[in-house]
Amino acid sequence: MAIRTFIFSAMLSLLASAQTLDPAQFSLKENPHGPWQYGYSETRSLSPGQFRLDKSTGTLGEIGFWHPSVSDSPGPGYYPYVAYNPSKDTQLGSSNGWSARSGEFAMEGSNSGQYSIVRFVAPVKGTYSVQAHFAGVHFGLSTTDVHVMHDEKSLFAAEIEGYGGDPSSHPVQGASPTANYDGEAKLKANDIITFAVGYGKNQTNYGDTTGLFAEVVLIKKH
Repeated sequence: MAIRTFIFSAMLSLLASAQTLDPAQFSLKENPHGPWQYGYSETRSLSPGQFRLDKSTGTLGEIGFWHPSVSDSPGPGYYPYVAYNPSKDTQLGSSNGWSARSGEFAMEGSNSGQYSIVRFVAPVKGTYSVQAHFAGVHFGLSTTDVHVMHDEKSLFAAEIEGYGGDPSSHPVQGASPTANYDGEAKLKANDIITFAVGYGKNQTNYGDTTGLFAEVVLIKKH
């Protein structure tokens, strides 16, 4: 079973201090890493109180993975996961299951409905631009639900049905292979922007790997 549910490329520009966090700074050693957290929901809820940090890492070729706990094979502890492709080329996440484009995070929920989650924790109070591009990237055609949240508030929700990833890996097809969000959020320090992928309306994570490119930029410090 290979479900790539959430591929994510993130950049933070702190205009006041001229600091930039780019996707190449994804870490397999630290979680949290800067303002970013990699994890999952304890239950089928996106409430911030249900968030748990991933604790175990692994690699598959060029792709790095965060898992809830140590697990040698798919199942409890392995799912949900957050993965990332740091290379300059598209990489296969499995031999014939899914691929991740350069700079994409790949995430997959669990078969019990837990979400795969990447969170941004605001370092300062301000107005932030928030962008997200989700795409089904499993060759079996992903069927997932995708979300952008500000703390408890939903900013965006959509269904992914199909394949919308690298066309050199698989033809683009399906009723809704991609979903995009572009908005602004007024955040206080330590407010949370959540990017999440669930197992979809068919309530199974089989063949669901979904990609995410996202960007969070501080456009005005308050």
